[in-house]
Amino acid sequence: MVRARGLGVLIVATFVAFACGGGGGGNAGSKGTIKIGSDLPVCTAGGQSTANGVKFAVDQKNASGGVNGYTISYQSFDDCRQAAYSADAGVENVQSMLGDPKFLGMIGPYNSAVAKAEIPIAAPAHFTMVSPSNTNPCLTKDLPSCAYHPADLRKGSANNYFRVVTTDDYQGPAMATYAYKTLNIKNVGVLDDSTVFGVGIADTFSAQFKTYGGTVTRSSYKKEQTSDWRSILLKFKAAGATGVYVGGTDDQNICIPRAQMKQIGWDVPYMGGDGIETPDCINQAAGNEVNINATSAGADATQIPGAKSTIDAFRKAFPGPNDFGGYTMQAYDATNALMAAIGRAVNDANGSTPTRDQVRAEMAKTKGFVGVIGTYDFDQNGDNSLKIVSIYTVEAVSDPAQSTGVCGKTAAKDCFIWKAQFDFAKGA
Repeated sequence: MVRARGLGVLIVATFVAFACGGGGGGNAGSKGTIKIGSDLPVCTAGGQSTANGVKFAVDQKNASGGVNGYTISYQSFDDCRQAAYSADAGVENVQSMLGDPKFLGMIGPYNSAVAKAEIPIAAPAHFTMVSPSNTNPCLTKDLPSCAYHPADLRKGSANNYFRVVTTDDYQGPAMATYAYKTLNIKNVGVLDDSTVFGVGIADTFSAQFKTYGGTVTRSSYKKEQTSDWRSILLKFKAAGATGVYVGGTDDQNICIPRAQMKQIGWDVPYMGGDGIETPDCINQAAGNEVNINATSAGADATQIPGAKSTIDAFRKAFPGPNDFGGYTMQAYDATNALMAAIGRAVNDANGSTPTRDQVRAEMAKTKGFVGVIGTYDFDQNGDNSLKIVSIYTVEAVSDPAQSTGVCGKTAAKDCFIWKAQFDFAKGA
């Protein structure tokens, strides 16, 4: 559930409560209300902490007067079903937003497979989507390895989809480089969860790892068919692997194999993408949390000096131990970029409520938008100019407040610690 707290002292007028949470109070605009939504798996810690970033941005905006005389009302939609993200639920959420003309854009989705299902619904309606976390390259790039084409998703409509993070064709290679050159791993077992995201990032990791001369042993599983990964792990171990790379997400149980590695007495680094940089992954590791390594498709906000005041203000408004996550500040930037586009669209409409296509067109024109993470330019495909991938490792810490803030719920002092970053815009 999206918590109804936030900048409480700043909420002095309208507060709108919704199923699954949300809300966007503040100083009411004289012209009325414009709605934005988010579609995120708020049943997960990562999805919830991302939604918190959206709400924080909206609360700040409304407290400072809204957008060109309008109050922004925020509704959080949950795309979870049975404790995991669901593309079907995501599509239903987008259809709900499209059914209300006051919704002029959305933040999300969180997962690439959900975006693949939602874009064909949202694009013909010119409905702006800004994802804080989607990383599958095929959503925007027409690559030979892709099973579908971005243009087909948009069904002949102008691009309506944007993201503030970089893509798995950078995220996978970043961990491959870190594994081979920093962790000195030359032989690795690669496991994917059979999802669009999991297979894609595992493929890009494997391809880069092999270019260095590394050896890869590959396996896949499906969540509904698998509860025991020990035979796969033993296969990796027998093949001489000195590390395990996993492509997938915590809600597909991708970190339970980490716990089972301890059961078979195998202690090697466990690596993955942003799908495992979550409190839920730490919890799934169940006593084997330390030395989980993850990438995140963006710069780490806690390493950016200019971001400190925003993070401090967020943590004051959202003081829970798992309220801040790997994509909280990306969601904050995505929301502010969308609201800036809405403001320009209001000007295009001579001060009246703009159309969805006016908002989409202004989002597409975004250049030089200064956010907490960096300065964003969007290309014609919706990708941004930042190509930074961060590396994290779970360590036991004495003070979780000095970590990234992504810590276990039960193992509260096991947290992801920033280690390095690769800037592919500068040749990494």
